[in-house]
Amino acid sequence: MAFFFGRRHSISSDTPVEGDGLPRSERGRRSSVPNIADHNNAAQTRGVIHDIFHKHRPDADTHFSSAAKAPGTVRGTATASSRTSGSAHPQDEKTGAHARHDSGVHESMEEHRSEKVTRSHKPHHHEQSPSPQNQLTKKDVETIFSGAPYFLLEKGKHGLWYPQIIFPFDDHDPTIQCLGDRRPLPHASYTLCTLHAHLPVPDDWVVEGELPVHLGSWKRTEAPKRATFDVGVLEVPNMLSINGKDPGTVGFRHFLELPVADAAVYVAPERARPCSDMLHISSLPATQAYELMGHYNDPYALCSDGTIHDRKQMLCEGPVAWKRIGVRDVDLRTLVERLQTLKDLRYEILHGDMPRTILDMEGTRELHSGLFSRFLYPPVRFLLMDAHDPHSLKAQIRALTVVLATPGAWLDFGLIDWRLHIGQLLWENPPHVDGDFLDPSKSDKAWVHATLERKWLLVQMVLAAELLLRLDATVRVGMLQNSRDIDVSVRDVYDFDRLRSGKLNWDLVTVRRLMDSFNFTYSSVDPGARPQMPSLPGKHEDRHHRRSFLETFTHHRSSTSPTNHNECAWRCHLVPSHVDQQLKGLFVFADNLGWPRLQQFKNALRSTLEGEGSVERIREAFATPIRNPLPAGYTAQELRKEMYNRSPSRRLLLLRPRDSTDPLDVGGWITRTWLAGFVIPGESISHLLMATMLENDADAMATLGPVINLYGGFAYNGKTWWSKKSIVGRVLASQEGTKVCLAWLGSSVLPKDSQTAQPLDNTWFEVDVREPPRRPGKPRIKHGNRLSFESTPLGLGDMTSGAFLMPVDGPTESWSKLGINFEDLAFTIDGERRQPEDNHLTVAQKACVNFTLTSDAFEPKTVSFSLTYNVRFVSSHECRPPGGLISYHHTMGANESGRSSSTSSYVSHRHHRLPGHPLHRSYAYRWVPLESLTENPSPTDGNSSGFTKDEILVLDARNSHDKETYARAWCSSVGYHAIIGKVGRTCLACCIREARALQVEAVIRIGDGFLTPASSIQVLYGGE
Repeated sequence: MAFFFGRRHSISSDTPVEGDGLPRSERGRRSSVPNIADHNNAAQTRGVIHDIFHKHRPDADTHFSSAAKAPGTVRGTATASSRTSGSAHPQDEKTGAHARHDSGVHESMEEHRSEKVTRSHKPHHHEQSPSPQNQLTKKDVETIFSGAPYFLLEKGKHGLWYPQIIFPFDDHDPTIQCLGDRRPLPHASYTLCTLHAHLPVPDDWVVEGELPVHLGSWKRTEAPKRATFDVGVLEVPNMLSINGKDPGTVGFRHFLELPVADAAVYVAPERARPCSDMLHISSLPATQAYELMGHYNDPYALCSDGTIHDRKQMLCEGPVAWKRIGVRDVDLRTLVERLQTLKDLRYEILHGDMPRTILDMEGTRELHSGLFSRFLYPPVRFLLMDAHDPHSLKAQIRALTVVLATPGAWLDFGLIDWRLHIGQLLWENPPHVDGDFLDPSKSDKAWVHATLERKWLLVQMVLAAELLLRLDATVRVGMLQNSRDIDVSVRDVYDFDRLRSGKLNWDLVTVRRLMDSFNFTYSSVDPGARPQMPSLPGKHEDRHHRRSFLETFTHHRSSTSPTNHNECAWRCHLVPSHVDQQLKGLFVFADNLGWPRLQQFKNALRSTLEGEGSVERIREAFATPIRNPLPAGYTAQELRKEMYNRSPSRRLLLLRPRDSTDPLDVGGWITRTWLAGFVIPGESISHLLMATMLENDADAMATLGPVINLYGGFAYNGKTWWSKKSIVGRVLASQEGTKVCLAWLGSSVLPKDSQTAQPLDNTWFEVDVREPPRRPGKPRIKHGNRLSFESTPLGLGDMTSGAFLMPVDGPTESWSKLGINFEDLAFTIDGERRQPEDNHLTVAQKACVNFTLTSDAFEPKTVSFSLTYNVRFVSSHECRPPGGLISYHHTMGANESGRSSSTSSYVSHRHHRLPGHPLHRSYAYRWVPLESLTENPSPTDGNSSGFTKDEILVLDARNSHDKETYARAWCSSVGYHAIIGKVGRTCLACCIREARALQVEAVIRIGDGFLTPASSIQVLYGGE
């Protein structure tokens, strides 16, 4: 089966690319329609599919009659000899039992079984060997699995794996290749959330719900004409699939990457510590200790020696400490002018008529002179070891890489926290009452001024820009054009890649966004709101302490007065370039979430940001720093420790209300970050949009307060809005009328206090939740090829027609008489953590969703599920079953109620498709009636639930939003992730295989009635 695994392209190398020009009988895998014109192949294909659908009526009657008599769990086994499960359906729910289809697999499969999927599978029951005429051929496989998604992991650099979904038998069918599992981005400004390749979003593209509207043209302005240096880093998880097809869901790629997300890998900055030699200096020989101390203050001495710096302490130590990592005391005007020069050059590289690099503007010696005379100290010996020419581009790249990779010395944008808070340094006046920032009032050093940390960020950005453009020139000229002037080998490129840490890669990503978002200007006049000056030294005498021997030995006081480091960094003005586009993106976000008083909200912002004189007002607003006082009910220490918080239900952020009386006030640093488009890829885009919307709604700020919970939700004016980080939001998303945009949802469900039964309105929520139990071993994304082997359409066993089933959804009305009504959402308030009224934050110790169940078989009863576990719901990937007409004649049994003849009623249709893809019997699954979910203890508590390992539970929640909410709430109560498989989008077999690929325990079937999955684009085949 090597032709199947991992193949993206044509099986046959001599197959023409233009399949439409071939006769229909010769197109093979290029069409989703079976080859009917080829009599031999067609006859065999029809025989194979007939075998899959074939039924032995006596066996089937016996199976159903015995199932009706069983008092407990009903187990129906499908084998190749009897084929009683040729069309698998849920057992009649009147029995109140589980209908299980384990497809002849009763023993747990080995973790590492043979890679050869053609190996004969040995079922639990004795059966005869399959006859040769039933063995599936390559043509059979191409036909019956056309349109079936194939799940795999693609191996990347540094041991990383990238989730992919392909259709290996439909390479040249665009209607199948374009199938997906996510919603399109609603606006062009939202592309800032990702580094993944995607189609450009047109300027006028707006998505309301699931459909694009107001699309005047497909034009995308300012789209680059050519690519630049590939940094080789992507946000994790993939933000393109943050919104699945269904509300409250994510896509396949996003879900797989959650265990290795940036938030999980980059938890907090490393704790500062000196190098190991310094820790043991007292035990070193005298000569070695003297040499170590003598070179302690040399340039680059503390870059790669194992020291982990404390950024704030290093800034306070001044130019002497900066020299130890090779950085000069940079002149601010020089810095700003260089940033603008590099920004202009990069624009020419991307948009110019001719390909250019930084070498077209400056030679290597000029670049060397400018870099090491203005920003860095001359490179020392260890930086020139592999460079034949000390002025070469290679030496410059190595020096920049070593400096920027110095541990702890710079802001680390690998941390999701700094990706969000970077705007706080650019526009908020210190001291900051939240975040991990330097407090200049706690130091009496002359160079520690209020804007020192802002300037240090700008130094980091200009060094990253210098590195980015040199790397781009290296690739373009040194390798692609084979220049004699630049000596760069493939090995050098690998060395550069090895030196670039995750932190350094994110520096390059961040500076690209900075140069895309701003123009940089220098003003010799300080802005109107002057920064806070440091206190007099006398006030800090009590903070002085006696220096240790090491500090005394290495401490140097500058003999000259400081010149550059005390210049106010607010003189660097950042002028945004894309305010109009960002403002439209904000309005789309508010509109899609159903924000109240939307027109009033839009008018307030337009009055400042649009119209005559708006350009000058925006320039002045972005050049003026703002202050944000500490709100009542909070302490600075409490807010600062939230910066690196990794709680799944709590992430606090301090907003600044907009002053409507000030024409230059456009909110706080959050609003400015969004309006500038300075959005670093990752989850921060959703936080910035919601925070910007709240900051600029005066009534919402007055009602809800300035402190928000980005991982929770809030109730306002009788409605609620929830982050998709909250399990409450993901469960309520299935309710009718839910509005979704990126990682936020709007709902009409208002929670109530479980003790007082009073609704909880006009407050923020924090709902305690636990992470679901994880399987032992590595995360699924690190399983490599095992993922595709364990979810392949071909299964893990016999490749015969009798080894496959055709599972379909039966008509709901014929077997399900259960009624489920959503009643309410109740919170148990944690009395010990009850917040003061000024905080506007309600902490819920427990969240319960209540339902009423009605049926002819029992009296109405109330069922409550506690939202205990932070489970995820994954939108099923679209599939398209193969075309064909299959009919078989038999008399339906009394218990079948028309379930098994779903295809025969549509025989007269000309372009009918099969009801789904076949499913190999090695994939065990079980139908679970919804009313029986309350009878089973939590599967996470033990094996008493009756569910077996690797068995996929199928919950039928079709035709009812309340049933889907019921199923989602149950999954949260027991700790089961689930696939949301919509009828008409994904067949049942593909849902089960995707669940196996993700190691997800359940599939929730939703949608209306019984539909055959089909492409959203209708195509006539063969010219018909």
